[in-house]
Amino acid sequence: MNQFKRWTASAIMCYKRGGVCSGCFYEDFFDGKKYKCKMKQSVISLVQNIGAPPDVETASIYEDEDEEVF
Repeated sequence: MNQFKRWTASAIMCYKRGGVCSGCFYEDFFDGKKYKCKMKQSVISLVQNIGAPPDVETASIYEDEDEEVF
């Protein structure tokens, strides 16, 4: 397995999106191609090996963090 050493702009974008591929900038690029995007796996590896990127918040499915969820 590759060990990534730094955060790239694309990896940070994926991290901010929470790894959600739908609506991603690269979604059209990989559409119908033989190869699939592996950025999500790269981001997981980066977080495990070097930690989250500094000063970056992840995407949240909740608009208000204080909102009660049932």
